[in-house]
Amino acid sequence: MMNSCNFIGNMQCPDGVDRVDNILEGYQRYQALLSALDLGLFEFLDKKKSGNRNEIAEGIGINGALSRDFLDLLVEDGFLYKDGEEYRNTRIAADFLLPSSMFYQGDVVRNLAKSSSWSDLSASLVRKELLQGAGGIHKGPSPSFISGLGQKALRGELQGVVKAISGWRGFKNARRILDVGGGHGLYTIALCQANPDLHGVVLDKAGVVETTRRYISDYGLEDRITVEEKDICCDSIDSGYDIVLISHLLYKFRKNLAAIFETVHASLKPGGLFVSNHWFCAPGCAAVESGVQALSKSLQSFGHPLCHEEKFDQLFVEKGFEIVTTTSAMTAFGPTRLQLAEKRKDLKATCGGCGR
Repeated sequence: MMNSCNFIGNMQCPDGVDRVDNILEGYQRYQALLSALDLGLFEFLDKKKSGNRNEIAEGIGINGALSRDFLDLLVEDGFLYKDGEEYRNTRIAADFLLPSSMFYQGDVVRNLAKSSSWSDLSASLVRKELLQGAGGIHKGPSPSFISGLGQKALRGELQGVVKAISGWRGFKNARRILDVGGGHGLYTIALCQANPDLHGVVLDKAGVVETTRRYISDYGLEDRITVEEKDICCDSIDSGYDIVLISHLLYKFRKNLAAIFETVHASLKPGGLFVSNHWFCAPGCAAVESGVQALSKSLQSFGHPLCHEEKFDQLFVEKGFEIVTTTSAMTAFGPTRLQLAEKRKDLKATCGGCGR
């Protein structure tokens, strides 16, 4: 408790409170952007091309007395352009904040407050099983969370993964791909677009597959891509695939990696391709990104990226694969470790002690 003898009129605020204010201002700017999305501001201006504050206030249903300051804040942040009394969308808003854009990031913005571990960080930090979207691990991620992952992937990660796989020597002759925990299905969609003879199967949880089917339908690939509700650790997986892709899924299966490698091996044709796309710890688990990036990655990867690259690489060898490429794909949280490994034609994977 403060000493009652202190004369508060003579108290001087210590230096550094601006750091608190800067964080709070960032939150306020985020809320302004979130409100603009929820109110349909960018879509309204896209249809109308431009409008003054009174037209906009009436069009999106906000208080006219607050409209100028609200709109000018969005101008300040680079989402609106103001010419005299007329406002219109900037290029940034058109590219990332309109649902019609291929690079729409609206669900990424909304999820931070509504469908992510960040929306209740204190609860996420004390929970023994971290959330994956609004539904948690057992119920599966929410549709908006899955859509947000797809929107983030289109920033460059998906393009990098597709470029690596389509450059594999066996890609042109590949006919079947299995996308394990594929979520939005965009990796399989893009690879099927790159190879017109390729057919795909996306595996994921019951709460996810409707979102997957929606994406597949949006791209008109219902006749070439199917969706199955399966768990690679519990359910039987078909064989005869040319490519098996696992992206950002193995974090929660760290203790079962050997068994998963065996399942992948059994599902592939001889010479088929196993693609792993995951984050790994830096040597010594040293942080190499900003604190926000590091914590975001940890929350999304069920507590921590994969560790010990050399042990992971050894699993490929032990389970009958030969690594042909190790590269990276860039994400919002830093680069992933992207590995392409072929199933060796001369060996079978062995299960420790059972000779399978």
